[in-house]
Amino acid sequence: MLPSPEKVSWGGEDAVFTKGRTFGVFDGVSGAEKEEGRALYSRTLASQVKDLVGNEGTTIGEMREYLKIAADVANMEATGASTATIASVGEDGYLRVLNLGDCVVAVFRDGKAVSKTKEILHYFDCPYQLAEDSPDRPRDGTALTFKVEPGDIIVGATDGVFDNLLQGQVGELIAGTAAPKAGALASKIVSESRAVSQDPQAPTPYAKQAKNKRGYENYRNGVGGKVDDIGCVVVRCL
Repeated sequence: MLPSPEKVSWGGEDAVFTKGRTFGVFDGVSGAEKEEGRALYSRTLASQVKDLVGNEGTTIGEMREYLKIAADVANMEATGASTATIASVGEDGYLRVLNLGDCVVAVFRDGKAVSKTKEILHYFDCPYQLAEDSPDRPRDGTALTFKVEPGDIIVGATDGVFDNLLQGQVGELIAGTAAPKAGALASKIVSESRAVSQDPQAPTPYAKQAKNKRGYENYRNGVGGKVDDIGCVVVRCL
């Protein structure tokens, strides 16, 4: 997790966790109103779900239930809003993902993306999200089930990665690292995402989408990185 430069002093709003066969990425919504002195919604979701999951594989049904419990706690104790993505590699070799919002879990095989979650948005720059006053619920999340193989690399990331890097660029980072350790590869993806985010001339996925949107003058030419918090988890399938 790498906070946005403006948020370094308090650690940013994204959160991640890993436990056994399960991991999660949570993107704190910058535009959500926050009350000083209370825990962030994203971090509360991450810590609560981590406490609830075991070390074995987690089903989609269990993910929905755990996320509902975590959201109930966050509604009482936390502030802000957050997207939520939970993923687990079962003992049967299947990756299962519950995705609410615009975080991404993608499976790369030989440097190519072979499976990817679908982002769900109300409209551009407004993903589905959990918050005390949000109409979105864990049951609204989309589910993905995919059979992984030895050698596959799973990347779970907040939009700080995939707003700035194309899938092909992430694949190149993976392919360019021989037998990568998961933690080192996650750091490499985060570092490259940060570098691109600070390049006003970079042709990024976010800039391409924002080009014709009202109020996005910085992206009127369809180029430019998006500075943001960056959260990333990498899993190597053995």
